[in-house]
Amino acid sequence: MNRVHVIQELIDRKKAETYLEIGFGYGDAFLNIKAPRKIVVDPKFVILKKRVLKYFAKNISKNIPNRYHRMTSDYFFERKQHILRRFPPDVIFVDGLHTHEQSLKDVFNALKFLNKNGIIVLHDCNPLSEAVAYPARSYREAKDACPSGWNGFWSGDVWKTAVYVRSKMTDLEMFVLDFDTGLGIITRKKENNPLEFSEEKIERLSYADLEKDRARLLNVKDEEYFREFVKTL
Repeated sequence: MNRVHVIQELIDRKKAETYLEIGFGYGDAFLNIKAPRKIVVDPKFVILKKRVLKYFAKNISKNIPNRYHRMTSDYFFERKQHILRRFPPDVIFVDGLHTHEQSLKDVFNALKFLNKNGIIVLHDCNPLSEAVAYPARSYREAKDACPSGWNGFWSGDVWKTAVYVRSKMTDLEMFVLDFDTGLGIITRKKENNPLEFSEEKIERLSYADLEKDRARLLNVKDEEYFREFVKTL
């Protein structure tokens, strides 16, 4: 199971009308997902022709009406609010810049426009090595730093956003699926077991802290748990 399967199951179960994706990447998720209305935001769309055409053609009837916005997520949420108010997203996939600061900002902004019973999926919440979790300001910076164990993958410190949501936003419930570098599922349900970290403490957390207490900090769940969760929607 991966991000596409998870997002599609959520869309299908909720009969979602509008899907919003922050961060196109190579289109692996966006072009494979089926929804009546799909919107994607990215400041620089990376188009590898053969790969994108394959994904596009695979679901051609669902990809023709796609809406692409070439801009930062900050600009989109500020200047394109009329779109979000007209078509409030039912499912939002946040996979933009892999920093705690930006991912948290994207979650805050997503919550402003998310449909009442909508769901946010936050990618890269569960990095499995210190190199993958290197706290850089961009992929380029992480690559240039080439931390020990670097393999070309970068999740950054998005995991701290999961800790923040579970500590400071207790009107939300969040768990992290233990595959595809950690898929955080955020819903508007009261958190049963909130964490008690201050913003300052969250900022000071290190990868070593995550390693010591990963399951509790992230509320890690498996595929079976997700299957049961979907039934409750």
